[in-house]
Amino acid sequence: MTVYAPLAAKRDGKPLMEYIREAQYGKLDKNGQKRKQFDLSNPERLRADDIVTIVYKDQKPITGQILVVKRQGIASDILIRNKVGGVGIDMHIPVFHPNILRVDVVRRPVNYRPRNRHYYIKNSRLDVGDVGGR
Repeated sequence: MTVYAPLAAKRDGKPLMEYIREAQYGKLDKNGQKRKQFDLSNPERLRADDIVTIVYKDQKPITGQILVVKRQGIASDILIRNKVGGVGIDMHIPVFHPNILRVDVVRRPVNYRPRNRHYYIKNSRLDVGDVGGR
């Protein structure tokens, strides 16, 4: 005995959260370039110790060394560090933010450091120099 008529198939049969996630990716990362940079199966992915330039829509690009890459889906972000005038500057960059056009890798190290979170390099002999090169 059926009390209610069956619901119409929505979202092509996908679960709700998967549908919402794909809709957000479609809006914030149309060509899939940023997702590819965070994919663990990609050998060219963003890793700690890479030097990157963040290109924005309406402001100057920012260059720095990646200390941490946090892969949290649409909320993924990177922590980059640079020295400006001898003072260390840390910036959390939400990569899927609509104002960020792209993330360009400027340089990759020959050998990566053994850890994937480099908080320990702050204020030590391993600390980054002026990465911008102005």
